[in-house]
Amino acid sequence: MEHVSLSAELGEIRYAIEGAHWIADSVAMGAVPDPERVHSAPVIISAILLLVETRLHQLGRVLRGEENPAHLLTPHNVTAGENADRDDVVLRPWDWSAAPRPSPSEKKETEQPRPVAGTESPRPSEESPPAQPGTQGAQPPPTGEPD
Repeated sequence: MEHVSLSAELGEIRYAIEGAHWIADSVAMGAVPDPERVHSAPVIISAILLLVETRLHQLGRVLRGEENPAHLLTPHNVTAGENADRDDVVLRPWDWSAAPRPSPSEKKETEQPRPVAGTESPRPSEESPPAQPGTQGAQPPPTGEPD
């Protein structure tokens, strides 16, 4: 089964960024002889960076478990699990034959919202009755039981 090599994926993204950097440097140093290419350089750099941004966004979704790693598979990052580098992180495509599991967005919809740490309201003590409106600070009436 094919897996995604995170190291190879990040390496390919790095090459794209280096390419955009090389184009920008070439234009800045006047090393591009064709004026048409000089004028198109900003568009090319912008396109490269947009692809990098989109790929990083998709990679983030995969790492958070929101998207199947199989969507990242390309010739530059494919690896067989047994041939993977020991220091590499290998992303395995989801096994669709297994029992269905809810997506993270479905989990968020079914979970009850949790209060932010430190903002929980104190729970009333079971021993004291709830406060009655208009009687703040007043003692509850005696129950007739001796103390």
